Amino acid sequence: MNITPNYLNALCQEFFLKTVSEVIQERVILEAKRMLMHTSLSISEIAYKLGFNDNSYFGRYFKKVVGMTPENFRKSCFYSPNV
Repeated sequence: MNITPNYLNALCQEFFLKTVSEVIQERVILEAKRMLMHTSLSISEIAYKLGFNDNSYFGRYFKKVVGMTPENFRKSCFYSPNV
């Protein structure tokens, strides 16, 4: 991108009112949610595809942001209370 990390962070703060780290975190979590909902990949495979070398770290990261484990998130997407 040919800009300094500080300038990139300043731009993100100006346009998104978020840090670069927050923007990246949102994107990673969005992609994780998409993969959990729309693929049959295992959680370990999803973690690897998203760049996590340790799937237990991915689980902790996901739970910290979303409030539930990836497995529980996947189950909640297919829960139907009216069935």
